[in-house]
Amino acid sequence: MNDLSTKTLPLAGIRVLDFTWGGAGPFATKAMADHGAEVLKVETATRFDFPRTMGPYAGGIKGFNRSAYFTNRNASKFGITLNMKTKEAEQLARRLVPTCDVVINNFRAGVLERLGLGYQDCAALRPDIIYVSMPLQGNAGPQAGYSGVGHTLNVMAGIYGVTGYRGGPMIGPGTNYPDHSVNPGHGLVAILAALLHRRRTGRGQYVEVSQLESTLCLLGPYILAHSLDRTTPEPMGNGSDDAAPYGVFPCADDRWFALSVSTDAQFQGLARVAHGETWATDPRNATAAGRLANADVLNDAVAAWIKPQDGFALMEALQAARVPAGLVQTAKDLVERDPQLAARGHFVTVDHAEMGPVVYNGIPYKLSRTPGGIQRSAPLLGEHNDLVFREWLGVDDAEIERMTAADVFK
Repeated sequence: MNDLSTKTLPLAGIRVLDFTWGGAGPFATKAMADHGAEVLKVETATRFDFPRTMGPYAGGIKGFNRSAYFTNRNASKFGITLNMKTKEAEQLARRLVPTCDVVINNFRAGVLERLGLGYQDCAALRPDIIYVSMPLQGNAGPQAGYSGVGHTLNVMAGIYGVTGYRGGPMIGPGTNYPDHSVNPGHGLVAILAALLHRRRTGRGQYVEVSQLESTLCLLGPYILAHSLDRTTPEPMGNGSDDAAPYGVFPCADDRWFALSVSTDAQFQGLARVAHGETWATDPRNATAAGRLANADVLNDAVAAWIKPQDGFALMEALQAARVPAGLVQTAKDLVERDPQLAARGHFVTVDHAEMGPVVYNGIPYKLSRTPGGIQRSAPLLGEHNDLVFREWLGVDDAEIERMTAADVFK
């Protein structure tokens, strides 16, 4: 955990009422929590954040407090439960709003409005509130009411259209990519911009992040190509129109090896490492144009040369020759073997109340004066109910007991 006091962190003093779930919203609020914000993650015991039901699970034992996916996206937060089907839970949420600087959700349009927690409702309770909505396709338009997850966006934003193989079936990126990259990043930038505006003017505002429009940024070159000449670029799998040899090739021990050669100097470096191979001295491969014209034959020859080789040793040899190449790493490689990540102390181990020691991703950016870090492990379901409702809101014991019996915290 971070050695610095939370009070020294750049977002100290900012409190966030966090209704987000899944990947994109929780990843954005986690970054705030890592930098000192008090993020109150709101769930319900009857319908908690669905990554709690997704593996891998610690020790292979399923449990809503044992999901690695949930844990990785929700570290540093405080966790509370409110059964929003009860009026008293709605009232408690409304009591929390004036104590918070930011209210955020990534539900489809209208969900929090129906609970009396829309922007106008929250602004009436705290006029300078920053209210953030991250719906799938925005809060206006014919499809504003549609819901979905990162996989939905992979399809809707056209990612599947460029990640398959030419002439073959479409193959996706293998993860809910938008949830872990552009969407939380854009959401976070918007929140920080609104906080800066409030500091300057004293005025809050409504912030809307369309996850579809955010994800479209990944397709920039393809959209530009269509706008210029009305063409639709085809998927290329692991191929390239600009480099040869190029691709991902099998190597020893059932591993995969990536190689990209786009300049004569890089090919010369490859040829030195592959000393004695016929393709390395073939005059057709002496120039970029020749290699591209001969790409299929060249790639096959290079693949045969790579197949029996140890990927780690080959990676070191080619990188020493200034050739862009590397072993396709596994999670085990990253955590236990990668020298760069180890040198930077990227992975952080934090004790979790139920899972024990858990390895978390560190923060990929470093502030020299106010470095953030994992403040605490991800919360157990409702772990901080007493802290938030008794201590922060001042709800007395009798009321807590009565509301507990009425399933307000369920």
